Amino acid sequence: MNKDTLSRRVLLQGAGLVAAGLGSRVLAEIAPKPTGTRLTRLGEHLYVYHGPINVGIVRDGPTALLIDCGDASVVDALPGLGITSVGQVVFTHHHRDQACGAHVFATEGAKIRVPEAERSCFDDVASYWKNPKDRWRSYNALPRPIVLAESVRVDGTLKNDDTIRWGAATIRVLATPGHTEGAVSYLVKVDGKRVVFSGDCIYDEGRLWDLHSLQDGGDETDDYHGFMGARKELAKSLLRIKTTAPDVLVPSHGQIMSDPPRAINTLLKRMDTCYDRYVAISALRHYFPKMFRRYAGRKHHMPIGPGKPVPDCLHHFSTTWVLVARSGAALVMDCGSRQAADWVRKLLDEGKIRKVEALWVTHYHSDHVA
Repeated sequence: MNKDTLSRRVLLQGAGLVAAGLGSRVLAEIAPKPTGTRLTRLGEHLYVYHGPINVGIVRDGPTALLIDCGDASVVDALPGLGITSVGQVVFTHHHRDQACGAHVFATEGAKIRVPEAERSCFDDVASYWKNPKDRWRSYNALPRPIVLAESVRVDGTLKNDDTIRWGAATIRVLATPGHTEGAVSYLVKVDGKRVVFSGDCIYDEGRLWDLHSLQDGGDETDDYHGFMGARKELAKSLLRIKTTAPDVLVPSHGQIMSDPPRAINTLLKRMDTCYDRYVAISALRHYFPKMFRRYAGRKHHMPIGPGKPVPDCLHHFSTTWVLVARSGAALVMDCGSRQAADWVRKLLDEGKIRKVEALWVTHYHSDHVA
């Protein structure tokens, strides 16, 4: 094994020593020395570890509270800070990149606290993975395939305006849904600074970590058609962060931001512009006109072309089309549900088609083949 690379076993051993409070000397012997590029010091009691995600380290003497933990490789950096134990880990949201190392700390006795609305995504993941709707035909659910593979013990939950006292630090919980339905951020007041750990609300000035997580139909349509549907909720969350007047923003992915108002304002403008450009070419304006009333008449939007009536030889149900020849023979295009199959049988019973001679499948998605 390369001397600069920790095996999983060594990593777990190191994490156990840290969490158990067995001292930094032994850990230092098996863990590589932290480098300056992997840590950012925000104050005497506050650091950011830059691993697969940015992990907050709030120090109270030799004990730390972590904000998210990523893959637990943060343990490599703790001995160099004089930290010998992790007493608590709090999470911004449930995604696996935030929490895949949580078992390491939970096993060794650190308290695990999670957003109240997302508790089941930590301590009852079996219910998620055993539900066929979460694995198949997941058209109408927010993207959640990156929940933990195994449950982790949860010692407490956190909700908006809850407060944590940790040594010299006061930590306030901010409800900031958008990236996930129950996400929170943490305003850490310590060493004369106000620092918000914002999860994946923002990546950098005017930038997001991803758009996919904003897929949400809300009250207007299903999630399948809800491109950037959670942008309004995310905008409210960003404004909630802004009103706390932070000096620094620390995202889970991306760059630490020293001008939070500018970073947030730029992102809000760009989200509006992005959605406007989407609407400009979206055919959904034809299918769901109520969703886009506020965009009606914008000059730079592509006009919807004139349609033509469907000829009598075509019949339609959901994603299924039936082309009927003069002889009554039928070509069925896609059949996504039992209801669609029953509809075809009804056409047969009513004499509208004589025989189904072929089934043409356009693609493999379950709403076309199930």
